[in-house]
Amino acid sequence: MNRNKLKREGKKWVEEGIISNDQLERIVARYRNKDVNIIVILFAVLLTGLGLITFILSDWARQPHFSRILIFIVAMLVLYILGDVLYRKQSSLIGASFLVLGFIVFGTGTFLTIDIYQIELYSAWPFVILTLIGLALYFIYQHKLLFVVSIIVVTIGQIYSGIAFSEWNWLLMILFVFGCSHFVYHHKNHLYSYLFSISFSIQALTWVIAESQQYYWLILCFFFLYIIGDALKEQVFHLPMKYVALLSIFLFSMYQTFLLQEDYFMKDIEFQIGFMIAWIIFFFIASMMKVKSERKWEMIDFLLFLPIVFLPFAYLIGLVLLFVFSLVWLFMAYREENQEGILIGTISFLLSTITVYIQFAWDAMNKSLFFLIGGLLLFVISYILERKRRKLERNTEGRGIE
Repeated sequence: MNRNKLKREGKKWVEEGIISNDQLERIVARYRNKDVNIIVILFAVLLTGLGLITFILSDWARQPHFSRILIFIVAMLVLYILGDVLYRKQSSLIGASFLVLGFIVFGTGTFLTIDIYQIELYSAWPFVILTLIGLALYFIYQHKLLFVVSIIVVTIGQIYSGIAFSEWNWLLMILFVFGCSHFVYHHKNHLYSYLFSISFSIQALTWVIAESQQYYWLILCFFFLYIIGDALKEQVFHLPMKYVALLSIFLFSMYQTFLLQEDYFMKDIEFQIGFMIAWIIFFFIASMMKVKSERKWEMIDFLLFLPIVFLPFAYLIGLVLLFVFSLVWLFMAYREENQEGILIGTISFLLSTITVYIQFAWDAMNKSLFFLIGGLLLFVISYILERKRRKLERNTEGRGIE
């Protein structure tokens, strides 16, 4: 909770006799104000990094001469040494920032060298080296900024491999699975879990495209992430992985409803028995986990993972499933007074409404009228949800007074 908001709410608790003024002061003392300096530092790193990249890739630097490469090596070493000194003696954030700048100089210099000497690339091996160095830096200094850079590099490397070479880079995958996941699991940080899950989803999409897999294999990828998140009971893993998996499969399902209406797309769909066997296994494992943990109602999530592409009127079934998922989440969240569940249900319901509205009204309606009615519809939905929220708050406060 925000410290200032906690103070305001805490004064009400003191007036109502829930806690004493001394208890409020001790509670507030546990919450430190966020250091806004970190935002300044991050922008400084971003702008300085962009400046270094622009300079290194300028026409002057691209002239083939070893002295220029030597300059970049010296600059990189200076930044690394300066970063190490600042990290150990002054500020870990500023020190890590200079380490990141050194990493940027190294990465940009690597690609500059490849370009100057016209080295032929047949794979994304430069990103493998960069990921290794990024993980090594994080292993030594263990600063969040270095982990963020490492996971961004491995994700961009996989995307580059898919676009430039139309192949999935297994070395990057190994570094991601055994390197990044190791730090995510042992260092237990919400940011790491979210970044890892988002990177996994992006790389899954890259794998399907690069390896020319049937698009529905993405269902298994997102289902796998959901199961891993469900299996890990610690909240630092459980919620980020499940939420990212649900968001990914929800966006996939929205996009799928458009694709399934195209005849040319449906002609290229091939049924693969291996997918169905794997899906059945995943479904069985996920179902047993829900039953064992007595969270049977959460099996509503499985609606999004159904391979509806093989069913008649698949796009209509997809739209119905989106609404059923959203409404059940809203109903259960309001019943259990789960604010996070209400947010999930609300967002998914709005996205479902927008999807249906675009599909059935875009071509049939005047564009200005389309946006006007859409806006009014969202106002109505927002009003209804706000009434529900206020009613829930009144019920909660009523029970608190009792």
